[in-house]
Amino acid sequence: MRKITKIIAMILAVLLASAIATSCVGDNKNPDNTEPSATEKPTQGTEKAYNDAAETVTYVAKAGEQLIYSNEFYYFLYQAVREIYYKAEDVYNPDASDEENLAKMREFFYSEDEEGVTYLKRAADRTLEIAQGFKIAYKEGKELASQEDSKFKVDEAELSQIISYIDSEADYGAAMYGCSRDEYFSYVYGMTVNDAKRYTKQQVYAELHENYWADANGWVIGMDEPVAPVEPEKPSEPAEDASEEDKASYNTKLEEYNTKKAEYDEQLAAYKTDCAKYEELKEAYYDKFREEYEGNKNIYEYRTVRSLFLSKKDSDGNTLTDEQIGAKRKNAETYISLVEQGHSFESVVKGFSEASDAATTMGLVDVNVYTTSVGNFPNEVIDWAFAKDTVMEIPEIVETDDGIYVLMVEGIVTFDEAFGLVADAETANTESVRSNVEYAKLATLYNDYIEELMAKEEYALKDIDEEETLNLAKKYIDFTTEDKGLGGNS
Repeated sequence: MRKITKIIAMILAVLLASAIATSCVGDNKNPDNTEPSATEKPTQGTEKAYNDAAETVTYVAKAGEQLIYSNEFYYFLYQAVREIYYKAEDVYNPDASDEENLAKMREFFYSEDEEGVTYLKRAADRTLEIAQGFKIAYKEGKELASQEDSKFKVDEAELSQIISYIDSEADYGAAMYGCSRDEYFSYVYGMTVNDAKRYTKQQVYAELHENYWADANGWVIGMDEPVAPVEPEKPSEPAEDASEEDKASYNTKLEEYNTKKAEYDEQLAAYKTDCAKYEELKEAYYDKFREEYEGNKNIYEYRTVRSLFLSKKDSDGNTLTDEQIGAKRKNAETYISLVEQGHSFESVVKGFSEASDAATTMGLVDVNVYTTSVGNFPNEVIDWAFAKDTVMEIPEIVETDDGIYVLMVEGIVTFDEAFGLVADAETANTESVRSNVEYAKLATLYNDYIEELMAKEEYALKDIDEEETLNLAKKYIDFTTEDKGLGGNS
């Protein structure tokens, strides 16, 4: 799964970059890709006079009475394609060009499974299911928010900020690439600006329903995290030669401060009590996810690995001779000996690693499969790292097709603790591990609930335009770098 995750993300990212580069900037309106100035305006006018297209009204199916618009279907294709491609085997050749791998991906989607159905058709059908679930969550959320006694409401001010952000992004993209707001959004998201706004509003209601579901099923801590009170600032004493008026003013301010300080002390005591209660509730809450974590530790934990890399290829990309590779193996063993003799592995990496970033990172990287922050490590290195359950003192050698790695696990972050070194403590921490476990578990449970609703007649898929859904899937897979309107890949 890790291998396919990295592959699809890389391939689709390449495709997105190519489409934007050629479709939106192909006319050289901004050939240097220079960042527009803060005063530069979007191509079609001022903020209050946009020439954005009206919302799309064409649809490819209904979920009950909820329309699944064609651009939404196109947007969700990305997720469906990823899911199906993840399960494929031998679809990516690391030694092939991006164009060759893209051709192989297309060949895969036009091939048939054991039931004689093309994977492209499977992608289109899966996209309908994804869109159906989204429409259900949106409808349920909107009905929930309309209830007067519901504690789950859409924050209109927050929603307005989100819509303003869409306008800002559209402005920036239009100015950056020298195209219209709609062209830019179509390239990136597969829908125009107003369609993106409509989709975003639906998403807000869908997320509201998911929050309601979590609350109704006890998947909440039970109280908000306490906010520390703000300590009042004590007034500065007046100088000895200050006027009587200034001294009197100081005494008044001091009395006010003493009153506020007494209130603050009470608030601080209550805050500490609330913090203790919150931590107790939080621990009890996260204990609900321990079984999920224990069964999938390698998905959620972090390993902080220090790596010394020796390439098996020369500067032109040609594979070295067996003799040259053998010499590098001996060098790797020598570097381990240096550590055994008391030299820090960090200094050895800095002095001898052939990795381009060795001098800046000292070879240190936090590896987490769930977030795919695995650097450029091949699967052999990742598997090696997660087979280690303790911090190491002496590095080991792992050899792959591309090179020789001298590796040492210097830090481990689990569900309960972090020990050793981490490259980035802001991301590699126990809170991150727990958050990932929580997200995955709740997403699975909520999706199960939505699937139950999908089986109800009132939410059934109907009026499906089979021909158009397949045509959109073909368009998604078949586009070339000269095509317009990639979308769906953000």
